[in-house]
Amino acid sequence: MIQCAHVIGMGRLGRHLAQRLEHIGVQVHRWNRTPGSDAQDLAHWAPIGNPEAVFLAVSDGAISTVASQIRPDLSPKTLLIHHAGSVQREALDWPQSCTGVLWAPMTFQPDAAPDWEHMPLAVDTDHEGLRNWAARLAPQCFPVTETQRKHLHLGAVLLGNLTAAWMGTVENHLSRLNLDAKVLKPLVQASVDKALAGNALKTVTGPAARNDRDTLNSQSELLKSTETEPQLALLHHHLTNLILSEHGHQLLPPFQTKTGQD
Repeated sequence: MIQCAHVIGMGRLGRHLAQRLEHIGVQVHRWNRTPGSDAQDLAHWAPIGNPEAVFLAVSDGAISTVASQIRPDLSPKTLLIHHAGSVQREALDWPQSCTGVLWAPMTFQPDAAPDWEHMPLAVDTDHEGLRNWAARLAPQCFPVTETQRKHLHLGAVLLGNLTAAWMGTVENHLSRLNLDAKVLKPLVQASVDKALAGNALKTVTGPAARNDRDTLNSQSELLKSTETEPQLALLHHHLTNLILSEHGHQLLPPFQTKTGQD
């Protein structure tokens, strides 16, 4: 369906996307907002070869601006596609029947080509042809509505970015006591693997799952006594209550700092 395409934006995603398109037989014209030897300068935009699709691999905040720059020169039947998990298709300001979002819930590395054959790809479009063609780009693609896509993006942030933030918080806590969090790596890896197998909250073991109140209370007091700020103790309290609730146990009483504030 797509034989000629333009890829705008030569960051990590744009470079890998252009290479993948060429690999599946698409003629690709590369554009970038910053002039370079590997792409044409978007300041001199002019569509070449009657492209069936234009892929906007630019930052979320630039999607609307770039779309407005290129729209006047596009055929009404040209597919206009962006790749942002949380940006609505309306930002393209193009007939909805010819728009789409192809969003991969993963991080693209500069020098390591992604495994397109096994990479998940969320496809949000009203265009049946694009929905079917996406399987050539990434065979593990799956259809989503705009609402589903936004919630999936939120899930990616919660499970990806915030998990890393949580791990960093624990690392900092242990390092202040001259402890290396790396010794917990086998435990963390095993827990993540088990959780990803399904029904994550049910897989949790430990004091909250078995309702060991003495240990929970002791650890809560330990956190409050060793932290100058109560954030880690507060997170421990909230997450512990999630596990207690999932396993049918009574929740901990409302969180209080050492000063007695909720």
